[in-house]
Amino acid sequence: MGRIALVSAVVIALAGCAGSGGTLPTVTGNEQGGKVPYAEGSMPAAMDAAKAHCSQFNKKAQMTQMSPAAEGGGTVGFQCR
Repeated sequence: MGRIALVSAVVIALAGCAGSGGTLPTVTGNEQGGKVPYAEGSMPAAMDAAKAHCSQFNKKAQMTQMSPAAEGGGTVGFQCR
């Protein structure tokens, strides 16, 4: 239990250093996966948000879908495995 808390704390701390200004995009999903929005040029922040989401369930995020928007950015779909 202590190891899980330590790993979660490290993931959250590293996600804050991802160059996104410390703010991760909002993830919509559950323990199977989800979707996260991204702006043009902020794909690393979206990936970090997916990783942080899946780490809550002791899983790793795997990107499965990318839906670009006409004005730039879009949505990334991912699975927690």
